[in-house]
Amino acid sequence: MQIEWRLRKVMASRDVWNATQLRELLIQRAGFELSLQSVDVLIKKQPVQVKVATLQALCTTLRCTPNELFGIDTPRDVSLVEPDTSEFPEEQ
Repeated sequence: MQIEWRLRKVMASRDVWNATQLRELLIQRAGFELSLQSVDVLIKKQPVQVKVATLQALCTTLRCTPNELFGIDTPRDVSLVEPDTSEFPEEQ
């Protein structure tokens, strides 16, 4: 399973285009302060971990849900059972 960090996409859909804008909105809408450098890293790199308080502030600020910030790519089911070939005999 792959998890995709979609903060940049969510920001763009809300007409928020850079770290400075997001930082100002975090302060205004959520009362949450992060350094400009921390906001920039959140935008540019997939985080290894996200604090719940940060996630709540991002969701409040961007008026979204965590489901919008995280995309999950689930792998296809792979069967370990051999396919039944009795209906299709091998050609000789």
